[in-house]
Amino acid sequence: PALPDNRIIGAALGQSQFGPTLMLSNDAALRIKAAHLGVDAAAHEPTHSIRSERPVGWTIIEPSDELIDCLYAAGGVAADALGTAEGAVGENEFAVVRSGSQSALVRRVADEVVLLNPATPEPWGLHPRNKEQRFALELLLDPEVSVVALDGRAGTGKTILAIAAALEQVVEQQLYGRVAVYRPLVPVGRADVGFLPGGLEEKLDPWMSAIHDAIVALTDRNSSHDARRLIEELTDRGQLSLESVTFLRGRSLQRQIVVIDEAQNLEPTTLRTILTRIGDGTKVVFTGDTSQIDAPYLGETNNALAVLTNAFGGQPCFGHITLTACERSSVASLAAELL
Repeated sequence: PALPDNRIIGAALGQSQFGPTLMLSNDAALRIKAAHLGVDAAAHEPTHSIRSERPVGWTIIEPSDELIDCLYAAGGVAADALGTAEGAVGENEFAVVRSGSQSALVRRVADEVVLLNPATPEPWGLHPRNKEQRFALELLLDPEVSVVALDGRAGTGKTILAIAAALEQVVEQQLYGRVAVYRPLVPVGRADVGFLPGGLEEKLDPWMSAIHDAIVALTDRNSSHDARRLIEELTDRGQLSLESVTFLRGRSLQRQIVVIDEAQNLEPTTLRTILTRIGDGTKVVFTGDTSQIDAPYLGETNNALAVLTNAFGGQPCFGHITLTACERSSVASLAAELL
């Protein structure tokens, strides 16, 4: 009786004597126990409506040849010129517009659909390998889009795109003062940060290895030594910091690019904490895979990344892209597809 779970189920059983009772919990063990005792139980869903299909941030439109000619001539057309397809392209969403042999990549900005710059951006020397990565870079390199969400399975380039765009805008363009990378300390298995030896920096190092790996891929020789030296140099100059989400409360982040990696392991309450820390001139990028969640009590619809995408969709300051093509290696692509 002293167990909290038993007290909750007991309260639900007592209430069921007076009328229909439904217990909401994201604890699967508690729901199973309640079902055995005759209490109806269900998982808690976020208050915001969840789309039946996960948004991907881009679509394919097949208008008339005249519209594509007009698009190339003027650089953009009114959104309502797309007719019935207008509703398929939301604010800061992209489309592949094609008709016959003609095609174009476009983005919706306010009430206009504009042609993407034919010169492909290559931040920190990174060349996008597919159209989804190209769309993601458009959002990452646009200072008007202050909140970006990148979703996708392993190997699609979420982290490396975010880090490359952040380094380009901090070190080369100097649009922001610092890159601040935050990761949730959610272990795979039972290990915890407190069991690791050393000080805070050494304890955080295993969690930040993914960031180190991304910077390795951005170096000229794919050298781990060069990447470590670059990280130390940027850290000493105050242009890069690697921290845990645990230490965000009470902070005020001004003129920074904040990268929240593995955001699918964050609760919606933590998402609110992060976004309320954002000050003027700061851009925040969330990356993660909503199909690969290590945190307990979180699923594909109630994690921070999914809630952010549904709550902020359509806002001028927000953009989202789901990356699907694995570009890490042929082995990684096969593993993601078959396993």
